[in-house]
Amino acid sequence: NFIGMNKVVVIVSLILLGLFIVALPDSDIRLFSISKDHGPSLQDSIGLIILLFGYLWFIKLLWNRREKVFKYKNSTIFILLLFLFGTGLVLVIASVLNDFGYWWICGVVMLVIVQVIAFFIAFK
Repeated sequence: NFIGMNKVVVIVSLILLGLFIVALPDSDIRLFSISKDHGPSLQDSIGLIILLFGYLWFIKLLWNRREKVFKYKNSTIFILLLFLFGTGLVLVIASVLNDFGYWWICGVVMLVIVQVIAFFIAFK
């Protein structure tokens, strides 16, 4: 499905572009603070908007095919992936709000793994 593949390329490109913009050095002038170490600059905010646009598009595509993913809802792997997702989400939120260093990266990796698996199940 060429049109579907084009959507995936655009979505991944938006997410990667947003991540790239957020990762670039900035002026360190925050628009607001989330914690002592965290708060977005104007540049970060632009990157986050681009990233979120791509991510929400990804979630919409996944949601449209949720029945394929939910076929596995009673399996052990599904429950394990839900646990991994929840743990990842808690790690990201807790580490950003409480300045736990780079633990948020572990959480992001967990979230990405679960969502990539769900995407492949939905579109296989």
